[in-house]
Amino acid sequence: MQAMILAAGLGTRLRPLTLHLPKPLFPVLNLPLLCRTVSQLEDLGFRKIVINCFHLAHLVLKEMRSYKARADIITLVEPCLLGTGGALRNALPYLSRDEPLLVINGDIVTDLDLARVVDLHQCHGDMATLLVHKRRPWNNVAITKGGVTKFHYRGPDAIAFTGISVLDLRLIDSIPRYRPSSLVDLFEATIRQGHHLKALEVKVVANRYIWEDIGTPRGYLSAHRALFRYKNDRFLVGKGTELPRDLLWRDWAVIGHGVTLGTGVVLNRSVIWEGSIVPPGRVLKDCIFTPYGEL
Repeated sequence: MQAMILAAGLGTRLRPLTLHLPKPLFPVLNLPLLCRTVSQLEDLGFRKIVINCFHLAHLVLKEMRSYKARADIITLVEPCLLGTGGALRNALPYLSRDEPLLVINGDIVTDLDLARVVDLHQCHGDMATLLVHKRRPWNNVAITKGGVTKFHYRGPDAIAFTGISVLDLRLIDSIPRYRPSSLVDLFEATIRQGHHLKALEVKVVANRYIWEDIGTPRGYLSAHRALFRYKNDRFLVGKGTELPRDLLWRDWAVIGHGVTLGTGVVLNRSVIWEGSIVPPGRVLKDCIFTPYGEL
């Protein structure tokens, strides 16, 4: 199986943090999200994984060079921001035409069995399978008779595209080369041409699952809350971090590697990044605290 992780975006909603670290490298439970996603795909049997990058690409390349890969990892630096469609067209020479391609946004935290999604796609033979579910505020896709029929739809029956899809490579062939384009634009053009795009509801894949988009501060914290939901221990401390005796924490908290904490600190549903220095007496609630600022 082969997959592509779309990891080139600018992450404007998470500035100023994304001026220093690209969104796919944001730590999730003290592990860069990109590494977490790659490892999950490897565990599921994916043997080729393509990653595109543009914004702060040198950091993505550095992370992937140090990652101990079990799959064939191909990292492509884009000459300009090509968009989700252009990224796929740019990756086409590196992909096998003998099998479909799983595509996942680089800012998604999930525990879904993505190999099963590929299997279900191969059962029906459509050009594309889009994984969908009900999730505010992303409900903007219309579904008719098991197929995606419209995007940017605001009806009461609208459903959300998860940012996870499986594509026949013939679909990618139609994307123009060397210019930015959107994957949604490709889907809309495919619908206009009369092709059926399978809408696969997440509930077919799993009854209970995690899916969070970390593209906003709220989404980033929600991802941690979801990951802690079924854990007895809801407090994670990185290597090289010493905890003051009077530290207080409530609900859940994540402290990164090599963090310095002052006395009298209180943590509540917050993530502290590696290398941060938290002054004495700070109360962090629903907060992302980093060496580059806090949100």
